[in-house]
Amino acid sequence: MGFFTRKVADASGLRLDQAWLDDDLDAAYAAVRQGELSTGLALLKVTPANTNLRSIRATGLAKAAIGRSEQLELRLEAYPKDPDLLLWFGQTLVFEAWAVRTGQLAQDVSEQRLAMFHDILRTAAEVLQGAIIAAADDAVPWEVLQWAALGLQAELEDKAEIFHAALVRHPGSYAAHTGRVQVLAKKWSGLELAELVDFGDAVVARARPGSVLCSIAAHVFNEVWLEVASDKDPPRVQRMRRYAREVTGRRPELMAARDKWWSDARTPDPADVSANGAMAFALKWASAKPQAMEHACATKGRIESVPWGYVGGVSGFAEALAKQMD
Repeated sequence: MGFFTRKVADASGLRLDQAWLDDDLDAAYAAVRQGELSTGLALLKVTPANTNLRSIRATGLAKAAIGRSEQLELRLEAYPKDPDLLLWFGQTLVFEAWAVRTGQLAQDVSEQRLAMFHDILRTAAEVLQGAIIAAADDAVPWEVLQWAALGLQAELEDKAEIFHAALVRHPGSYAAHTGRVQVLAKKWSGLELAELVDFGDAVVARARPGSVLCSIAAHVFNEVWLEVASDKDPPRVQRMRRYAREVTGRRPELMAARDKWWSDARTPDPADVSANGAMAFALKWASAKPQAMEHACATKGRIESVPWGYVGGVSGFAEALAKQMD
C-alpha cells in the first residue's frame, strides 16, 4: 500500500479532507494556502457548472482559504457581484464557522463560541444568497447553504427546500445528497433513524447503475452506525441486539448498493474518492473486509473527517489499513 505497515499505522502519506484526484486543484490548493488567491479563482471560473467537479473544487478551495476569508472579502469589494467570489467567500465562511463551533456536542460548546458560530453562519448565508442571485442556475451555493441552515437550526421544511433547489439545478449532485444525509441525521435533526434510512434507500433506488449516488447508502449506514454505537444507555444485551438489527442487519442493502455502483456500467466521477472513503468505512463495520479494502485502496490515501473522524481521522484510517480493515 505504501502508506501503512503491518506493525505500526503510518499516516504520513495520507491527506485529510482533500478527497479528490485533481492536479489542478492540488496546485490551486497549495497556492491559496500560501495566500495567492488568483490561481484558485481562475480555476473556479473555468470549471463547468452543475458538475460534481465544480462542487469539489469549490469545497477544496474553501478549505484552503480557511483563515483567509478577509482576503476574499477585500477582493469581493472590488467585484461585489462576481458569482465565483461570492460562492468561494460564502463557503469559506461556512467552514470557518464550523471550525469555531468544533465537533463537540452542543452542551460542551461555550455560549461565546456558539454565538460566534451563528454570527458567521448568518453572514455566510447572506453571501450565498448573493451568489444565488448572481448565478441563478448554479447548484453549488444551494449545496453549501444546507450547512448554514443546519448550523442555524432552520426549520426542516426550509432545509428541504434548499436541498430540492440544488437538485433542480443538478440532479446528480453528490454534495447535495451527502449534505442532506447530515441534515436528516439524528444527531442534528432529532428524527428517527428510519427517516434517514428511507431517504438513502430512495436515492439508491432512483440512481442508475454505476452512479456515484449509489454510495449514499454508505453515508446513511455510517450515520446509523455512529448513532447506534454511541448509545451507551441501554444494558449491553439490548445494545447488542440493536446493533445486530440496525447495523449488521443493513449489510444486504449496503452490499446491494455497492454492487449497483461498482458495476461494469460505472464511469469515473470526481466524487469517487469521497464515495470510496465512505464505502470503505461502512463495509468495515458491515464486516465485509475484502470489499472494504478495495474501496480503501481506491481513495489513494485521501480521506475525509466524515466519517473517518468518528474513529480518529487519519490515524483511524491508517490503523484500519494496518489491520487490513479488521
